[in-house]
Amino acid sequence: MSTFDQGLIAEIKSRLRIEDVVGRFVELRSVGNRLVAPCPFHQETKPSFSVNPEGGFYYCFGCQASGDLIEFYRAINGMEFGEAVEALAREAGVQVRSRAAVQRPGEVSRTQCLNQHALAVRFYQRVLSSPAGEQARAYLAQRGIRSATIEQFALGWASAGWNDLRDYLRSQNHGYEAGVRCGLLSTSAKGSFYDRFRERLMFPIMNLSGQVIAFGGRSLDDEQGPKYLNSSETPIYTKGEHLYGLYQARRSMAHHKHVLLTEGYVDVLSLHQFGFTQSCGVLGTALTREQVHRLSGLVARVDLIFDGDAAGHKAALRSAEMILTQGLQCRVVCLPEGQDVDSVLHASGPAMLESLLDQAVDGLDYCLRQVVITKAPKDVLVWAIGFVSQLHKLDWRAFYIPKVAAGLGLAEEELRQALAHKDGLIQIQGAARLAACPPAQRDRELLAFAIRFPTYRNNLLQEGMAKALTTERAQNFWQKLVELSPQEILRQLDAGEKQFYVQCQMRVQQDGNGQDEWEEVQGFLRHIQQRQELDTLHAELRTARLHGNFQEELRLLALIQDLAQG
Repeated sequence: MSTFDQGLIAEIKSRLRIEDVVGRFVELRSVGNRLVAPCPFHQETKPSFSVNPEGGFYYCFGCQASGDLIEFYRAINGMEFGEAVEALAREAGVQVRSRAAVQRPGEVSRTQCLNQHALAVRFYQRVLSSPAGEQARAYLAQRGIRSATIEQFALGWASAGWNDLRDYLRSQNHGYEAGVRCGLLSTSAKGSFYDRFRERLMFPIMNLSGQVIAFGGRSLDDEQGPKYLNSSETPIYTKGEHLYGLYQARRSMAHHKHVLLTEGYVDVLSLHQFGFTQSCGVLGTALTREQVHRLSGLVARVDLIFDGDAAGHKAALRSAEMILTQGLQCRVVCLPEGQDVDSVLHASGPAMLESLLDQAVDGLDYCLRQVVITKAPKDVLVWAIGFVSQLHKLDWRAFYIPKVAAGLGLAEEELRQALAHKDGLIQIQGAARLAACPPAQRDRELLAFAIRFPTYRNNLLQEGMAKALTTERAQNFWQKLVELSPQEILRQLDAGEKQFYVQCQMRVQQDGNGQDEWEEVQGFLRHIQQRQELDTLHAELRTARLHGNFQEELRLLALIQDLAQG
Protein backbone atom coordinates (compact mmCIF):
# COMPACT_ATOMS: atom_id res chain seq x y z
CA MET A 1 0.00 0.00 0.00
CA SER A 2 1.17 3.51 -0.72
CA THR A 3 1.28 6.37 1.74
CA PHE A 4 0.52 9.91 0.63
CA ASP A 5 2.78 12.94 0.76
CA GLN A 6 2.08 15.44 3.52
CA GLY A 7 -0.28 18.12 2.28
CA LEU A 8 -1.96 16.08 -0.46
CA ILE A 9 -5.22 15.68 1.48
CA ALA A 10 -5.17 19.35 2.47
CA GLU A 11 -4.75 20.28 -1.18
CA ILE A 12 -7.69 18.11 -2.20
CA LYS A 13 -9.87 19.71 0.46
CA SER A 14 -8.85 23.18 -0.66
CA ARG A 15 -10.17 22.41 -4.17
CA LEU A 16 -13.26 20.35 -3.36
CA ARG A 17 -16.00 21.47 -0.98
CA ILE A 18 -17.53 18.80 1.24
CA GLU A 19 -21.03 20.19 0.65
CA ASP A 20 -20.64 19.79 -3.13
CA VAL A 21 -19.57 16.15 -2.83
CA VAL A 22 -22.24 15.27 -0.26
CA GLY A 23 -24.83 17.11 -2.36
CA ARG A 24 -24.41 14.55 -5.15
CA PHE A 25 -26.03 11.93 -2.94
CA VAL A 26 -28.54 13.85 -0.80
CA GLU A 27 -30.44 17.11 -1.12
CA LEU A 28 -28.96 19.53 1.42
CA ARG A 29 -30.81 22.50 2.85
CA SER A 30 -29.41 25.34 4.91
CA VAL A 31 -30.13 25.63 8.65
CA GLY A 32 -28.07 28.41 10.22
CA ASN A 33 -24.41 27.84 9.44
CA ARG A 34 -24.97 24.16 8.65
CA LEU A 35 -26.53 22.05 5.93
CA VAL A 36 -28.89 19.20 6.76
CA ALA A 37 -30.49 16.26 4.96
CA PRO A 38 -31.75 12.72 5.57
CA CYS A 39 -28.73 10.52 6.20
CA PRO A 40 -27.43 8.64 3.13
CA PHE A 41 -26.01 5.89 5.36
CA HIS A 42 -29.24 4.65 6.94
CA GLN A 43 -32.90 4.56 6.00
CA GLU A 44 -34.76 7.61 7.30
CA THR A 45 -36.74 10.68 6.27
CA LYS A 46 -35.78 13.15 9.03
CA PRO A 47 -32.86 15.55 8.41
CA SER A 48 -30.53 14.12 11.06
CA PHE A 49 -27.47 14.35 8.79
CA SER A 50 -25.53 17.59 9.30
CA VAL A 51 -22.68 19.07 7.27
CA ASN A 52 -20.42 21.82 8.60
CA PRO A 53 -18.93 23.48 5.48
CA GLU A 54 -16.61 25.71 7.48
CA GLY A 55 -15.12 22.86 9.49
CA GLY A 56 -15.27 20.36 6.63
CA PHE A 57 -17.05 17.69 8.69
CA TYR A 58 -20.33 15.77 8.63
CA TYR A 59 -22.20 14.01 11.42
CA CYS A 60 -25.43 11.98 11.62
CA PHE A 61 -27.33 12.26 14.89
CA GLY A 62 -29.17 9.04 14.02
CA CYS A 63 -26.51 6.47 13.10
CA GLN A 64 -23.45 8.49 14.29
CA ALA A 65 -21.75 8.32 10.89
CA SER A 66 -19.07 11.01 10.91
CA GLY A 67 -15.92 12.21 9.20
CA ASP A 68 -14.49 14.58 6.64
CA LEU A 69 -14.64 14.83 2.85
CA ILE A 70 -12.35 11.83 2.32
CA GLU A 71 -14.21 9.64 4.80
CA PHE A 72 -17.59 10.51 3.26
CA TYR A 73 -16.42 9.65 -0.25
CA ARG A 74 -14.82 6.43 1.01
CA ALA A 75 -17.90 5.29 2.93
CA ILE A 76 -20.53 6.23 0.33
CA ASN A 77 -18.60 4.39 -2.40
CA GLY A 78 -17.43 1.46 -0.28
CA MET A 79 -13.77 2.20 -1.08
CA GLU A 80 -10.52 1.81 0.74
CA PHE A 81 -9.02 5.05 2.07
CA GLY A 82 -6.26 5.15 -0.58
CA GLU A 83 -8.76 4.58 -3.40
CA ALA A 84 -10.88 7.47 -2.15
CA VAL A 85 -7.87 9.79 -1.98
CA GLU A 86 -6.76 8.88 -5.50
CA ALA A 87 -10.27 9.28 -6.94
CA LEU A 88 -10.80 12.68 -5.34
CA ALA A 89 -7.32 13.80 -6.35
CA ARG A 90 -8.13 13.02 -9.99
CA GLU A 91 -11.39 14.91 -9.68
CA ALA A 92 -9.66 17.91 -8.10
CA GLY A 93 -6.86 17.90 -10.66
CA VAL A 94 -4.25 17.21 -7.99
CA GLN A 95 -1.25 15.06 -8.82
CA VAL A 96 -1.08 12.09 -6.46
CA ARG A 97 2.35 12.23 -4.92
CA SER A 98 2.42 8.85 -3.23
CA ARG A 99 5.44 7.28 -1.66
CA ALA A 100 5.42 3.63 -2.65
CA ALA A 101 6.00 1.20 0.17
CA VAL A 102 9.27 -0.71 0.04
CA GLN A 103 8.91 -3.39 -2.64
CA ARG A 104 10.71 -6.65 -2.07
CA PRO A 105 12.42 -8.40 -4.99
CA GLY A 106 9.88 -10.29 -7.08
CA GLU A 107 6.86 -8.36 -5.78
CA VAL A 108 4.58 -6.22 -7.92
CA SER A 109 2.95 -2.97 -6.90
CA ARG A 110 -0.75 -2.06 -7.03
CA THR A 111 0.04 0.32 -9.88
CA GLN A 112 1.70 -2.44 -11.91
CA CYS A 113 -1.30 -4.71 -11.35
CA LEU A 114 -3.79 -2.03 -12.34
CA ASN A 115 -1.80 -1.19 -15.46
CA GLN A 116 -1.61 -4.83 -16.55
CA HIS A 117 -5.33 -5.36 -15.98
CA ALA A 118 -6.12 -2.19 -17.96
CA LEU A 119 -4.09 -3.59 -20.86
CA ALA A 120 -5.67 -7.04 -20.50
CA VAL A 121 -9.26 -5.83 -20.57
CA ARG A 122 -8.67 -3.86 -23.78
CA PHE A 123 -6.88 -6.86 -25.29
CA TYR A 124 -9.79 -9.20 -24.51
CA GLN A 125 -12.29 -6.67 -25.89
CA ARG A 126 -10.39 -6.47 -29.19
CA VAL A 127 -10.29 -10.27 -29.46
CA LEU A 128 -14.05 -10.47 -28.86
CA SER A 129 -14.73 -8.16 -31.80
CA SER A 130 -12.25 -10.01 -34.05
CA PRO A 131 -12.89 -13.21 -36.06
CA ALA A 132 -11.46 -15.19 -33.12
CA GLY A 133 -14.38 -14.02 -30.97
CA GLU A 134 -17.15 -15.27 -33.27
CA GLN A 135 -18.13 -18.14 -30.96
CA ALA A 136 -18.37 -15.82 -27.96
CA ARG A 137 -20.41 -13.23 -29.87
CA ALA A 138 -22.82 -15.98 -30.96
CA TYR A 139 -23.19 -17.14 -27.36
CA LEU A 140 -23.91 -13.63 -26.13
CA ALA A 141 -26.48 -13.10 -28.87
CA GLN A 142 -28.13 -16.40 -27.98
CA ARG A 143 -28.32 -15.27 -24.32
CA GLY A 144 -29.88 -11.98 -25.43
CA ILE A 145 -26.98 -9.76 -24.33
CA ARG A 146 -26.99 -6.53 -26.34
CA SER A 147 -23.94 -4.75 -27.71
CA ALA A 148 -24.50 -1.76 -25.40
CA THR A 149 -24.38 -4.08 -22.39
CA ILE A 150 -21.25 -5.78 -23.72
CA GLU A 151 -19.58 -2.40 -23.96
CA GLN A 152 -20.87 -1.12 -20.61
CA PHE A 153 -19.49 -4.15 -18.75
CA ALA A 154 -16.35 -4.38 -20.95
CA LEU A 155 -16.88 -8.06 -21.83
CA GLY A 156 -14.12 -9.77 -23.77
CA TRP A 157 -12.86 -13.09 -25.10
CA ALA A 158 -9.67 -14.97 -24.25
CA SER A 159 -8.68 -16.90 -27.38
CA ALA A 160 -7.40 -20.46 -27.49
CA GLY A 161 -3.75 -19.44 -27.86
CA TRP A 162 -1.47 -20.21 -24.94
CA ASN A 163 0.71 -17.12 -25.32
CA ASP A 164 -1.48 -14.39 -26.84
CA LEU A 165 -1.90 -12.18 -23.78
CA ARG A 166 1.59 -13.06 -22.53
CA ASP A 167 3.20 -11.79 -25.72
CA TYR A 168 1.03 -8.69 -25.78
CA LEU A 169 1.97 -7.77 -22.21
CA ARG A 170 5.62 -8.37 -23.08
CA SER A 171 5.28 -5.97 -26.03
CA GLN A 172 4.04 -3.38 -23.54
CA ASN A 173 7.16 -3.84 -21.37
CA HIS A 174 5.60 -6.10 -18.72
CA GLY A 175 7.66 -9.13 -17.73
CA TYR A 176 6.40 -12.70 -17.43
CA GLU A 177 7.00 -12.98 -13.69
CA ALA A 178 5.04 -9.79 -13.08
CA GLY A 179 2.19 -11.19 -15.18
CA VAL A 180 2.03 -14.25 -12.93
CA ARG A 181 1.93 -12.14 -9.77
CA CYS A 182 -0.78 -9.98 -11.30
CA GLY A 183 -2.89 -13.10 -11.86
CA LEU A 184 -2.92 -12.95 -15.66
CA LEU A 185 -0.29 -15.58 -16.47
CA SER A 186 0.57 -19.01 -15.08
CA THR A 187 3.75 -21.06 -14.82
CA SER A 188 4.17 -24.65 -16.02
CA ALA A 189 6.09 -27.37 -14.17
CA LYS A 190 8.94 -26.77 -16.60
CA GLY A 191 9.05 -23.07 -15.75
CA SER A 192 7.48 -21.67 -18.91
CA PHE A 193 4.87 -18.92 -18.82
CA TYR A 194 1.43 -19.05 -20.46
CA ASP A 195 -1.97 -17.32 -20.40
CA ARG A 196 -4.10 -18.16 -17.35
CA PHE A 197 -7.36 -17.60 -19.28
CA ARG A 198 -7.89 -19.41 -22.61
CA GLU A 199 -11.08 -19.94 -24.63
CA ARG A 200 -13.20 -18.12 -22.09
CA LEU A 201 -15.75 -15.34 -22.10
CA MET A 202 -14.18 -12.69 -19.88
CA PHE A 203 -16.14 -10.73 -17.27
CA PRO A 204 -14.01 -7.90 -15.82
CA ILE A 205 -14.41 -7.20 -12.11
CA MET A 206 -14.02 -3.52 -11.27
CA ASN A 207 -13.50 -1.51 -8.13
CA LEU A 208 -15.67 1.50 -7.38
CA SER A 209 -13.32 3.73 -9.31
CA GLY A 210 -14.03 1.72 -12.47
CA GLN A 211 -10.57 0.13 -12.57
CA VAL A 212 -10.38 -3.53 -13.56
CA ILE A 213 -8.91 -5.54 -10.69
CA ALA A 214 -9.74 -9.16 -11.66
CA PHE A 215 -11.56 -11.37 -14.15
CA GLY A 216 -14.08 -14.14 -14.18
CA GLY A 217 -13.75 -16.43 -17.20
CA ARG A 218 -16.58 -18.68 -18.43
CA SER A 219 -15.86 -21.66 -20.63
CA LEU A 220 -18.34 -22.19 -23.47
CA ASP A 221 -17.38 -25.85 -23.66
CA ASP A 222 -18.60 -27.67 -20.54
CA GLU A 223 -16.22 -30.57 -21.21
CA GLN A 224 -13.10 -28.41 -21.26
CA GLY A 225 -11.91 -27.54 -17.78
CA PRO A 226 -13.97 -25.85 -15.05
CA LYS A 227 -17.01 -23.90 -16.18
CA TYR A 228 -15.76 -20.79 -14.36
CA LEU A 229 -12.18 -19.76 -13.70
CA ASN A 230 -11.62 -16.69 -11.54
CA SER A 231 -8.57 -14.56 -10.86
CA SER A 232 -6.27 -15.54 -8.03
CA GLU A 233 -5.57 -13.09 -5.22
CA THR A 234 -3.22 -10.24 -6.09
CA PRO A 235 -2.15 -6.92 -4.54
CA ILE A 236 -5.36 -5.37 -5.93
CA TYR A 237 -7.82 -8.23 -5.51
CA THR A 238 -8.87 -10.23 -2.45
CA LYS A 239 -11.49 -12.92 -2.88
CA GLY A 240 -14.71 -12.29 -1.02
CA GLU A 241 -14.38 -8.50 -0.92
CA HIS A 242 -15.84 -7.39 -4.26
CA LEU A 243 -19.12 -7.74 -6.14
CA TYR A 244 -19.70 -8.07 -9.86
CA GLY A 245 -21.34 -5.02 -11.43
CA LEU A 246 -21.10 -2.85 -8.32
CA TYR A 247 -19.31 -0.10 -10.22
CA GLN A 248 -22.05 0.03 -12.86
CA ALA A 249 -24.82 -0.16 -10.23
CA ARG A 250 -23.48 2.20 -7.58
CA ARG A 251 -25.32 5.39 -8.57
CA SER A 252 -28.62 3.61 -9.12
CA MET A 253 -28.23 1.85 -5.76
CA ALA A 254 -27.66 5.15 -3.99
CA HIS A 255 -30.77 6.56 -5.69
CA HIS A 256 -33.04 3.57 -4.95
CA LYS A 257 -31.58 3.02 -1.45
CA HIS A 258 -31.52 -0.74 -2.06
CA VAL A 259 -29.71 -3.32 -4.17
CA LEU A 260 -30.84 -6.41 -6.05
CA LEU A 261 -28.22 -9.05 -5.28
CA THR A 262 -28.01 -12.14 -7.47
CA GLU A 263 -25.54 -14.93 -8.24
CA GLY A 264 -24.46 -15.16 -11.88
CA TYR A 265 -22.62 -12.82 -14.22
CA VAL A 266 -25.29 -13.11 -16.92
CA ASP A 267 -28.06 -12.58 -14.35
CA VAL A 268 -26.51 -9.19 -13.54
CA LEU A 269 -26.27 -8.27 -17.22
CA SER A 270 -29.91 -9.21 -17.83
CA LEU A 271 -31.13 -7.24 -14.83
CA HIS A 272 -29.37 -4.12 -16.07
CA GLN A 273 -30.71 -4.61 -19.63
CA PHE A 274 -34.27 -4.85 -18.35
CA GLY A 275 -33.98 -1.65 -16.32
CA PHE A 276 -33.04 -3.01 -12.89
CA THR A 277 -29.80 -1.04 -12.80
CA GLN A 278 -29.45 -1.27 -9.01
CA SER A 279 -28.21 -4.87 -9.40
CA CYS A 280 -24.92 -6.64 -8.72
CA GLY A 281 -23.74 -10.18 -8.07
CA VAL A 282 -21.68 -12.26 -5.67
CA LEU A 283 -18.56 -13.72 -7.20
CA GLY A 284 -18.82 -17.49 -7.17
CA THR A 285 -18.57 -17.89 -3.39
CA ALA A 286 -20.92 -17.51 -0.44
CA LEU A 287 -21.71 -13.92 0.48
CA THR A 288 -19.11 -12.57 2.91
CA ARG A 289 -19.10 -9.97 5.69
CA GLU A 290 -16.73 -7.86 3.61
CA GLN A 291 -19.16 -7.80 0.69
CA VAL A 292 -22.06 -6.86 2.97
CA HIS A 293 -19.95 -4.10 4.51
CA ARG A 294 -19.21 -2.77 1.01
CA LEU A 295 -22.94 -2.71 0.23
CA SER A 296 -23.77 -1.03 3.55
CA GLY A 297 -21.92 2.09 2.42
CA LEU A 298 -24.44 2.51 -0.40
CA VAL A 299 -27.79 1.05 0.65
CA ALA A 300 -29.92 0.23 3.68
CA ARG A 301 -31.65 -2.82 2.16
CA VAL A 302 -30.56 -5.86 0.16
CA ASP A 303 -33.07 -7.81 -1.96
CA LEU A 304 -31.80 -11.32 -2.68
CA ILE A 305 -32.70 -12.90 -6.04
CA PHE A 306 -31.23 -16.39 -6.10
CA ASP A 307 -32.18 -19.42 -8.19
CA GLY A 308 -35.46 -21.14 -7.38
CA ASP A 309 -33.91 -24.53 -6.55
CA ALA A 310 -32.67 -26.20 -3.37
CA ALA A 311 -29.17 -24.74 -3.76
CA GLY A 312 -30.65 -21.29 -4.32
CA HIS A 313 -32.81 -21.53 -1.20
CA LYS A 314 -29.80 -22.64 0.85
CA ALA A 315 -27.70 -19.74 -0.47
CA ALA A 316 -30.54 -17.29 0.22
CA LEU A 317 -30.83 -18.49 3.83
CA ARG A 318 -27.09 -18.12 4.41
CA SER A 319 -26.97 -14.71 2.72
CA ALA A 320 -30.04 -13.31 4.47
CA GLU A 321 -28.58 -14.36 7.81
CA MET A 322 -25.31 -12.62 6.95
CA ILE A 323 -27.06 -9.41 5.87
CA LEU A 324 -29.38 -9.19 8.89
CA THR A 325 -26.59 -9.76 11.41
CA GLN A 326 -24.66 -6.85 9.83
CA GLY A 327 -27.52 -4.48 10.56
CA LEU A 328 -29.07 -4.11 7.09
CA GLN A 329 -32.64 -4.74 6.03
CA CYS A 330 -33.18 -7.76 3.79
CA ARG A 331 -35.86 -9.23 1.56
CA VAL A 332 -35.86 -12.49 -0.40
CA VAL A 333 -37.43 -12.73 -3.86
CA CYS A 334 -38.79 -16.23 -4.40
CA LEU A 335 -38.34 -17.29 -8.05
CA PRO A 336 -40.37 -20.11 -9.60
CA GLU A 337 -38.92 -23.59 -9.08
CA GLY A 338 -36.01 -24.31 -11.41
CA GLN A 339 -35.72 -20.76 -12.80
CA ASP A 340 -33.14 -18.03 -12.45
CA VAL A 341 -33.64 -14.30 -12.90
CA ASP A 342 -32.28 -14.37 -16.46
CA SER A 343 -34.83 -16.96 -17.58
CA VAL A 344 -37.68 -15.12 -15.82
CA LEU A 345 -36.82 -11.84 -17.54
CA HIS A 346 -36.46 -13.28 -21.03
CA ALA A 347 -39.52 -15.51 -20.75
CA SER A 348 -41.93 -13.13 -19.01
CA GLY A 349 -40.37 -9.67 -19.12
CA PRO A 350 -39.72 -7.09 -16.39
CA ALA A 351 -43.37 -6.98 -15.29
CA MET A 352 -43.07 -10.50 -13.92
CA LEU A 353 -39.99 -9.62 -11.91
CA GLU A 354 -41.68 -6.47 -10.62
CA SER A 355 -44.54 -8.67 -9.42
CA LEU A 356 -42.12 -11.03 -7.68
CA LEU A 357 -40.39 -8.07 -6.05
CA ASP A 358 -43.75 -6.85 -4.74
CA GLN A 359 -44.22 -10.30 -3.17
CA ALA A 360 -40.71 -10.46 -1.67
CA VAL A 361 -40.51 -12.03 1.78
CA ASP A 362 -38.98 -10.24 4.75
CA GLY A 363 -35.46 -11.60 5.29
CA LEU A 364 -35.97 -12.69 8.90
CA ASP A 365 -39.32 -14.33 8.09
CA TYR A 366 -37.64 -16.20 5.25
CA CYS A 367 -34.82 -17.42 7.50
CA LEU A 368 -37.21 -18.61 10.21
CA ARG A 369 -39.42 -20.39 7.69
CA GLN A 370 -36.46 -22.15 6.07
CA VAL A 371 -35.06 -23.19 9.45
CA VAL A 372 -38.37 -24.70 10.53
CA ILE A 373 -38.75 -26.52 7.20
CA THR A 374 -35.21 -27.79 6.71
CA LYS A 375 -33.76 -28.38 10.19
CA ALA A 376 -34.40 -31.04 12.79
CA PRO A 377 -35.99 -29.78 16.05
CA LYS A 378 -32.71 -30.24 17.95
CA ASP A 379 -30.94 -27.97 15.43
CA VAL A 380 -33.47 -25.14 15.58
CA LEU A 381 -32.19 -23.83 18.93
CA VAL A 382 -28.60 -24.20 17.71
CA TRP A 383 -29.38 -22.01 14.68
CA ALA A 384 -31.14 -19.42 16.85
CA ILE A 385 -28.15 -19.17 19.21
CA GLY A 386 -25.76 -18.88 16.28
CA PHE A 387 -27.84 -16.16 14.62
CA VAL A 388 -28.23 -13.99 17.71
CA SER A 389 -24.57 -14.48 18.66
CA GLN A 390 -23.57 -12.73 15.45
CA LEU A 391 -25.46 -9.58 16.47
CA HIS A 392 -22.75 -7.38 17.92
CA LYS A 393 -25.01 -4.61 19.23
CA LEU A 394 -27.23 -5.04 22.25
CA ASP A 395 -30.11 -3.05 20.73
CA TRP A 396 -30.10 -5.36 17.71
CA ARG A 397 -30.37 -8.36 20.04
CA ALA A 398 -33.17 -6.75 21.98
CA PHE A 399 -35.04 -6.31 18.69
CA TYR A 400 -34.40 -9.78 17.26
CA ILE A 401 -34.58 -12.16 20.24
CA PRO A 402 -38.38 -11.98 20.71
CA LYS A 403 -38.97 -12.27 16.95
CA VAL A 404 -36.62 -15.26 16.56
CA ALA A 405 -38.14 -17.05 19.55
CA ALA A 406 -41.71 -16.49 18.35
CA GLY A 407 -40.92 -17.43 14.75
CA LEU A 408 -39.24 -20.72 15.75
CA GLY A 409 -41.77 -21.68 18.45
CA LEU A 410 -39.21 -21.26 21.26
CA ALA A 411 -39.82 -19.83 24.69
CA GLU A 412 -38.06 -16.48 24.80
CA GLU A 413 -36.67 -17.21 28.28
CA GLU A 414 -35.26 -20.53 27.02
CA LEU A 415 -33.45 -18.73 24.21
CA ARG A 416 -32.08 -16.05 26.55
CA GLN A 417 -30.77 -18.69 28.99
CA ALA A 418 -29.08 -20.59 26.17
CA LEU A 419 -27.47 -17.39 24.96
CA ALA A 420 -26.25 -16.48 28.44
CA HIS A 421 -24.38 -19.79 28.69
CA LYS A 422 -22.72 -19.49 25.32
CA ASP A 423 -19.10 -18.56 25.87
CA GLY A 424 -18.81 -16.89 22.49
CA LEU A 425 -21.77 -14.61 23.22
CA ILE A 426 -20.43 -13.65 26.64
CA GLN A 427 -17.10 -12.73 25.04
CA ILE A 428 -18.85 -10.68 22.37
CA GLN A 429 -20.90 -8.82 24.99
CA GLY A 430 -17.77 -8.16 27.05
CA ALA A 431 -15.92 -6.83 24.01
CA ALA A 432 -18.91 -4.68 23.05
CA ARG A 433 -19.12 -3.20 26.57
CA LEU A 434 -15.41 -2.41 26.61
CA ALA A 435 -15.52 -0.81 23.16
CA ALA A 436 -18.54 1.31 24.16
CA CYS A 437 -17.12 2.48 27.53
CA PRO A 438 -16.53 6.29 27.33
CA PRO A 439 -13.71 7.98 29.29
CA ALA A 440 -14.64 9.62 32.56
CA GLN A 441 -16.88 12.64 32.12
CA ARG A 442 -14.06 14.94 33.23
CA ASP A 443 -11.75 13.50 30.59
CA ARG A 444 -14.42 14.05 27.96
CA GLU A 445 -14.76 17.71 28.89
CA LEU A 446 -11.00 18.27 28.70
CA LEU A 447 -10.63 16.46 25.39
CA ALA A 448 -13.68 18.25 23.95
CA PHE A 449 -12.05 21.58 24.75
CA ALA A 450 -8.77 20.46 23.13
CA ILE A 451 -10.63 19.44 19.97
CA ARG A 452 -12.81 22.54 19.70
CA PHE A 453 -10.02 25.03 20.42
CA PRO A 454 -6.78 23.64 18.97
CA THR A 455 -4.96 26.95 19.53
CA TYR A 456 -4.90 26.15 23.25
CA ARG A 457 -3.16 22.79 22.90
CA ASN A 458 0.29 24.16 23.68
CA ASN A 459 -1.14 25.80 26.81
CA LEU A 460 -2.73 22.48 27.77
CA LEU A 461 0.63 20.76 27.36
CA GLN A 462 2.33 23.28 29.62
CA GLU A 463 -0.38 22.97 32.27
CA GLY A 464 0.07 19.17 32.47
CA MET A 465 -2.96 17.96 30.49
CA ALA A 466 -1.58 14.40 30.14
CA LYS A 467 -1.35 13.92 33.92
CA ALA A 468 -4.87 15.26 34.44
CA LEU A 469 -6.49 12.59 32.23
CA THR A 470 -7.62 9.62 34.29
CA THR A 471 -7.92 6.82 31.72
CA GLU A 472 -5.40 5.26 29.36
CA ARG A 473 -7.84 5.67 26.48
CA ALA A 474 -8.10 9.41 27.11
CA GLN A 475 -4.31 9.74 27.40
CA ASN A 476 -3.84 7.93 24.07
CA PHE A 477 -6.42 10.19 22.44
CA TRP A 478 -4.64 13.28 23.77
CA GLN A 479 -1.33 12.01 22.39
CA LYS A 480 -2.89 11.72 18.92
CA LEU A 481 -4.27 15.26 19.14
CA VAL A 482 -0.81 16.58 19.99
CA GLU A 483 1.21 14.59 17.46
CA LEU A 484 -1.02 14.41 14.36
CA SER A 485 -1.94 17.10 11.88
CA PRO A 486 -5.62 17.87 11.07
CA GLN A 487 -5.13 16.10 7.72
CA GLU A 488 -3.84 12.92 9.35
CA ILE A 489 -5.83 12.55 12.52
CA LEU A 490 -9.10 11.04 11.28
CA ARG A 491 -7.21 8.14 9.70
CA GLN A 492 -5.56 7.31 13.03
CA LEU A 493 -8.66 7.43 15.25
CA ASP A 494 -10.74 4.36 16.03
CA ALA A 495 -14.51 4.45 15.48
CA GLY A 496 -15.36 5.75 18.97
CA GLU A 497 -12.64 8.41 18.91
CA LYS A 498 -13.65 9.54 15.43
CA GLN A 499 -17.28 9.90 16.46
CA PHE A 500 -16.33 11.95 19.54
CA TYR A 501 -13.89 14.09 17.54
CA VAL A 502 -16.46 15.01 14.88
CA GLN A 503 -19.22 15.56 17.46
CA CYS A 504 -16.99 18.12 19.18
CA GLN A 505 -16.17 19.78 15.85
CA MET A 506 -19.87 20.06 15.07
CA ARG A 507 -20.83 21.68 18.37
CA VAL A 508 -21.99 25.28 18.20
CA GLN A 509 -19.35 27.43 19.87
CA GLN A 510 -21.01 30.17 21.91
CA ASP A 511 -17.66 31.77 22.75
CA GLY A 512 -15.72 32.34 19.54
CA ASN A 513 -12.24 32.06 21.05
CA GLY A 514 -12.89 29.77 24.03
CA GLN A 515 -11.41 32.22 26.55
CA ASP A 516 -14.04 31.65 29.23
CA GLU A 517 -13.73 27.88 28.94
CA TRP A 518 -9.94 28.13 28.97
CA GLU A 519 -9.97 29.97 32.30
CA GLU A 520 -12.09 27.20 33.79
CA VAL A 521 -9.89 24.46 32.30
CA GLN A 522 -6.69 26.18 33.34
CA GLY A 523 -7.93 26.55 36.92
CA PHE A 524 -8.83 22.89 37.03
CA LEU A 525 -5.48 21.75 35.60
CA ARG A 526 -3.58 23.84 38.11
CA HIS A 527 -5.71 22.39 40.91
CA ILE A 528 -4.90 18.88 39.67
CA GLN A 529 -1.21 19.73 39.45
CA GLN A 530 -1.26 21.12 43.01
CA ARG A 531 -3.04 18.04 44.29
CA GLN A 532 -0.51 15.77 42.62
CA GLU A 533 2.37 17.76 44.11
CA LEU A 534 0.75 17.51 47.55
CA ASP A 535 0.36 13.76 47.14
CA THR A 536 4.05 13.49 46.29
CA LEU A 537 5.08 15.59 49.30
CA HIS A 538 2.85 13.57 51.65
CA ALA A 539 4.42 10.35 50.37
CA GLU A 540 7.91 11.78 50.99
CA LEU A 541 6.78 12.92 54.46
CA ARG A 542 5.68 9.39 55.37
CA THR A 543 9.06 8.08 54.26
CA ALA A 544 10.91 10.69 56.35
CA ARG A 545 8.88 9.77 59.45
CA LEU A 546 9.48 6.07 58.83
CA HIS A 547 13.24 6.66 58.83
CA GLY A 548 13.19 9.13 61.75
CA ASN A 549 14.57 11.99 59.64
CA PHE A 550 13.25 14.91 61.73
CA GLN A 551 14.91 17.73 59.71
CA GLU A 552 13.50 16.37 56.41
CA GLU A 553 10.09 16.05 58.05
CA LEU A 554 10.13 19.75 59.06
CA ARG A 555 11.21 20.80 55.56
CA LEU A 556 8.42 18.83 53.91
CA LEU A 557 5.78 20.11 56.35
CA ALA A 558 6.78 23.68 55.46
CA LEU A 559 6.50 22.94 51.74
CA ILE A 560 3.10 21.33 52.20
CA GLN A 561 1.86 24.35 54.18
CA ASP A 562 3.12 26.82 51.57
CA LEU A 563 1.57 24.81 48.71
CA ALA A 564 -1.76 24.45 50.48
CA GLN A 565 -1.92 28.18 51.20
CA GLY A 566 -0.81 29.16 47.70
